[in-house]
Amino acid sequence: MINDSELDGLIPQKPNRRLLGLPFFPYVGLYRFGELFYNREEKQRKVIEVTQNYQNESRIHENNARKLEKIQRRYAKKLEKAQIRAEQGNFWMRVLGEAPVYYRLSEVTQNVEKMQKYLFNNGFFEAKVGFKPDTIFNRIRVNYLVTENRPTILREVDYQVKNYFADSIIDANSKNALLVGKKRYDGDSFEEERVRIETLLRNEGYMGFSRQNISYLVNDTITNVKTDSNFKSVDVKVNVDMGAVNKPVRYVINSVHFEVLPPAGIPDSLFRKDTVTYQRIKYAFSDKRFSTKILDSKIQVRPGEFYSQKKERDTQQQLSLTDQFDFVNYSYTLDSTGRGINSYFKVIPLKKYQISTDVGLNVIQLQGTPGPFANLSYKIRNVFNGLENFEANLRGGIELVPGFLGNQQIYRSEEIGLNTSLFFPRLLTPANLLQKQSASFNPRTQVGLGYNYVNRPEYTRTNVKVAMTYSWQPTNTTLFNLSLVDLNILNTQNIRPDFKSLLDTLYLQGNNLINSFQKSFVSDINFNFVYNTNPLVGPPKNARYFRVALESGGTTLNVLPKQEDLIKEVFGDLQFYKYLRWNADYRRYWPIGKKSAFIARVNTGAIYSYGDSKVPPYEKYFFAGGSNSLRAWLPRRLGPGSSPPRLTSNNLSIESPGEFLLEGNLEWRGYLAKFFGDINYALFIDAGNVWNLNSTATESQKFEANSFLREIAVGTGFGIRYDLSFFILRFDFGIKVYDPALQRFVLDELQFNKLFKRTQSNFLNVNLGVGYPF
Repeated sequence: MINDSELDGLIPQKPNRRLLGLPFFPYVGLYRFGELFYNREEKQRKVIEVTQNYQNESRIHENNARKLEKIQRRYAKKLEKAQIRAEQGNFWMRVLGEAPVYYRLSEVTQNVEKMQKYLFNNGFFEAKVGFKPDTIFNRIRVNYLVTENRPTILREVDYQVKNYFADSIIDANSKNALLVGKKRYDGDSFEEERVRIETLLRNEGYMGFSRQNISYLVNDTITNVKTDSNFKSVDVKVNVDMGAVNKPVRYVINSVHFEVLPPAGIPDSLFRKDTVTYQRIKYAFSDKRFSTKILDSKIQVRPGEFYSQKKERDTQQQLSLTDQFDFVNYSYTLDSTGRGINSYFKVIPLKKYQISTDVGLNVIQLQGTPGPFANLSYKIRNVFNGLENFEANLRGGIELVPGFLGNQQIYRSEEIGLNTSLFFPRLLTPANLLQKQSASFNPRTQVGLGYNYVNRPEYTRTNVKVAMTYSWQPTNTTLFNLSLVDLNILNTQNIRPDFKSLLDTLYLQGNNLINSFQKSFVSDINFNFVYNTNPLVGPPKNARYFRVALESGGTTLNVLPKQEDLIKEVFGDLQFYKYLRWNADYRRYWPIGKKSAFIARVNTGAIYSYGDSKVPPYEKYFFAGGSNSLRAWLPRRLGPGSSPPRLTSNNLSIESPGEFLLEGNLEWRGYLAKFFGDINYALFIDAGNVWNLNSTATESQKFEANSFLREIAVGTGFGIRYDLSFFILRFDFGIKVYDPALQRFVLDELQFNKLFKRTQSNFLNVNLGVGYPF
């Protein structure tokens, strides 16, 4: 059956919005109000006036290219605004209001025809579509009457290819065919199969082959009487015409040329071209020079090989991903025999130096008052002429967090970080190991040095980090990251007295959390894998996301134990950690209609410490609560287990670290209205918690198989998201349903006259965020 939402998408006319389902149309009223002082003819004259002014100024400066470019940019914005006002009306009409939608018989008839064609294209050859209008007062409701009747399925699909080699290519990839027996007839699959076959053959050298050379013969006279009469069967013959006498040309790459052009707008005559040949590829450099050895690893189109459309496009993609070129173009010419290709790649480099700034407010996982932040980034491209990039990023930010028990004191959290990185467009390995095998996987090596300073209400902490990370991307949906070197020196310079007192109390109770705040050395090896089928732009489709992270801390200490003494001689007395950590995050996206979706997520992980301190570094713990976790709880304040919130002697609620995390989220996302951007809503249910695994943890904090279900926190709520396509501002309002610290159902304890009072057992927790939570 065809989903109703598919047919609904064929109807462009939508009824005017009403207020709470009542026969009252406020947006139409705003539109009518705007019409009272709107003169369309005057706005159209404004468009003509702007156009004439542009033409006059252009004639005056027609010999000044730079001036003409500025004039064009300035008038393009003016003309766009004038045209919008002439076509869509004033602010009341186009932004606040909504134009009335009128019933037109011609439009309804067109919709019926579109539905009929759509059903036919999807195998319902005998479908019938009609309509019946219902008149209520001065309003009309159009009911579309759809009878699908019996669908048509494909019985047999036969490919007819007279060229032996082309036939073997298609047959070898038959498992990916989109026309398969016993499936319902789908007109879109016929065109998609054309594209698939065209791609297959072009990747094997048949550059001149076109999808237009594929035709279908559908025999629709066979009725399936063996089972029942509810289905109709057809046979499909796929005719692949390979050209004259079915002896097509497989094109061979004769030569490959790579040229670096001068900056746009600057003539070639101002630069001296340097030419060089490397691995049979001819390079020409005008303004900037790049390593031919590195470029060679990015160029997959090779002399002497058959033409491949995939290798052509992959080369363009690999060159673009280096962040060195503003423009990458591919062209070719045929040789005198008509069977060989001369390939040309032409690029325009980006600017060598780039500075960017970014200022705003901290709203990610923030409760209370947003605080300012600023970023300053500096980039140098092609540092050593080997397509390397150097990046330096300076970031400073302040978060203002109100007292968690309702007092008026504001706690300020400050952060300053300086991170520098050098990116190499290849894997830096001994003897160039795996470089050829990974050349087509967008390989990168990042060598980084960073310093981070955090001044929180509970403590002041610094971190000096050195890391070396390999990354590669075998497909558009998979990404690997491997860090063999990740060294950190952590120093907690100051601990608030009441927080220190709490840590001492916990230590006397057998909890070694205080060890996580000693001056320490952290070394680890970590690996990350990401599988993501979400589109790069637009809302999530029917997609999956899976991320797994594995980490081994102190691994080298097991192999070379004497290095501890060497490190202590250089940096003084340090705490060392040994631990194993893993984290897995799975998400599933189901689109429901055009602007609605249902999302499910499971996030889990654990850490095991086996060093002398028996605790991991504080940054390696797991936390629950906040705008990307359980939104009914304050950030990182849930758990562990059924333990109540930890408080300092000054009534400051502190974070609740755990060694095992298990949380899940269900969220329904839908569309509300449009105001410059899309205003969307969300309904969600969150569940989960963190627990401790070590033997010194109290009973309420430990993970126990017979009690952990009673310690799963449950929250629910709703969200409002303002989607401007390039920026999403999110407000999520969470309410507790079941609180493990109280071991009871607390939804009925929400008091509407005290919604935001955090001393209550239940309150409306407001989360601000940028982007979707998952």
